[in-house]
Amino acid sequence: MKQVNQNAVSPVIGVMLMLVVTIIIAAVVSGFAGGLIGNSQKIPQATIKGVFSQSGGMQIIDTGGDTLSGANLMFTVTNDPNFGQGLSTATTQILAKSIITDANGNALQNNDGTSSVTSFGLGQTLYINQSNLNPAILQPQVADQGSSGTGGYTFTNGVWSSSSPKTDLWKLCFVNPASVGKTFTLTMSDKTSGATIAKTTVVITA
Repeated sequence: MKQVNQNAVSPVIGVMLMLVVTIIIAAVVSGFAGGLIGNSQKIPQATIKGVFSQSGGMQIIDTGGDTLSGANLMFTVTNDPNFGQGLSTATTQILAKSIITDANGNALQNNDGTSSVTSFGLGQTLYINQSNLNPAILQPQVADQGSSGTGGYTFTNGVWSSSSPKTDLWKLCFVNPASVGKTFTLTMSDKTSGATIAKTTVVITA
């Protein structure tokens, strides 16, 4: 009887098992990676326009993009280089959401931390009224002069003035009459992730 040589059977089976294991591992890794990508949160995108009048107040206008949740919005202002070089870090200020309202006067953030502005989308406008342009309210990080209340800033006959001797700080305030024509950067971010949603340059007008 002719004998069959089976010496190569075990190596062949071993190679096949290795291939099967490799395919299974690749499938698991691929599925895991796909799950991570699928679960990543999409950062909303939008465009905004800012209008700033020293005597009239400030407007933040949504000009396009995703409809955003009011509760997740955060706004930041930063003096541009026309105020002076190297000021971006020192003048960056997160705006208090309690002073930002919709057209009906609903606050972006109430005293209890909730938001009365459910959404912010195309064509909608948020407002900061003229009294809240007071540097002690709008730019407390810049205008902190070691005093309480309004910090020595007054609005008389349509013009803002400061009684503080710290003129170097007054020069950085948006409502300083000398700031007319200068610009600042307005940034809208996602509060949860901190990611930037939109950014625009705002010209200061009287």
